[in-house]
Amino acid sequence: MTFNLSGRKLFIMDACVVIDFINADRNILKAISDFIGSLYVASPIIEEINGIDGEKELVELGLSVIEPDIEDAYKAGENSSPLSFQDWICLLTAKRYGFTCVTNDKKLREICNKEGVKTLWGLELIVELYQAGAMTAKRALCVARKIHESNPKHISSKILERFEKAIFSS
Repeated sequence: MTFNLSGRKLFIMDACVVIDFINADRNILKAISDFIGSLYVASPIIEEINGIDGEKELVELGLSVIEPDIEDAYKAGENSSPLSFQDWICLLTAKRYGFTCVTNDKKLREICNKEGVKTLWGLELIVELYQAGAMTAKRALCVARKIHESNPKHISSKILERFEKAIFSS
């Protein structure tokens, strides 16, 4: 499988980020897909995403569903800790196809970095949307605050403060 989308950025989304965006403002996903880059989610991740009616709705939101390579599925099944099967799939798929892994999971980010896989925080995509002129600072801040309220474990007050500085310094 090859991905040549005329220079578009390629992102694979971890469930935690997709859930954050769906809970805060599901239209963010389509905006990212339209203005920033192509969004992918590995099929095993879908079952972790609450608030959607499956693959069809994800496609409508701007995500493409990708089946993991069989070798990656076997490898993910063999690697149990410190990541879940789904996290291993996300990492291995990103590595295989050159995707940037978008996750708020610190352990997944740490292992991605060890494996040479680029990572982004979910909020970094919102900063990119703002910088691209695809959303106002007010909307970006509103979405980030909703994400913080619904997911304070991964999006702490400190992370929210860094996000606000990034928006105001842009």
